Amino acid sequence: MTFKEAYTSLKLLYKNLMFPKNENAKKWTIAEIDQLDVHFFYELMDEFDLLEEREKQQVPQVKERFLAEVWG
Repeated sequence: MTFKEAYTSLKLLYKNLMFPKNENAKKWTIAEIDQLDVHFFYELMDEFDLLEEREKQQVPQVKERFLAEVWG
């Protein structure tokens, strides 16, 4: 999914929350949706942190070497 597709999908989600097709459904305000975004953002960042930790565990650590050791 490209950024443009994701952005369009997000706008459609907002529109559907604010103006639901079912007239009995709850209508959300921008402020309510923005409050949800904060929680989504933190959840997203937590997932990125977990991915970074997994990547660090999978990459073998390289021992530091100094030029004196190489050219010694």
